[in-house]
Amino acid sequence: MTSKKRHIAKTITWRIVATGTTFLLTLLFFRDDPNATEKASWVAIAEASLKMSFYYYHERIWYNTRINVSSRVRHLFKTITWRVIASVTTFLLALFFFNEDPQAMEKATWIALTETVLKMLFYYLHERAWHSSQFGLEGKN
Repeated sequence: MTSKKRHIAKTITWRIVATGTTFLLTLLFFRDDPNATEKASWVAIAEASLKMSFYYYHERIWYNTRINVSSRVRHLFKTITWRVIASVTTFLLALFFFNEDPQAMEKATWIALTETVLKMLFYYLHERAWHSSQFGLEGKN
């Protein structure tokens, strides 16, 4: 049986990787904005707040979903479902905080697309690392 401690720990470790990536991408795409660092920080803070909850529930839903496939295929499906939720959230946050930029829609789209590729890779690696971890697993040898 998997403990909730494990899901909380996975949520926190993923959030560190993901929020750092979003902050850097937002800063890169909106670097011409004189307040880019401050606004990218707000995107990162809002993202961390929202996505920690979203991720935890995503974990709980997947934990309760009994799909009889290999762990690699399951992790791939989890990666895709999470990436859709997360990229839409990032897009909306970037658009909200940089709404006065005339190219905000285009830049927010590029942030979401770039993070989709990067974070799918990072998330898959994160899942594989946690799959090999014993933390929070009761009765796993």
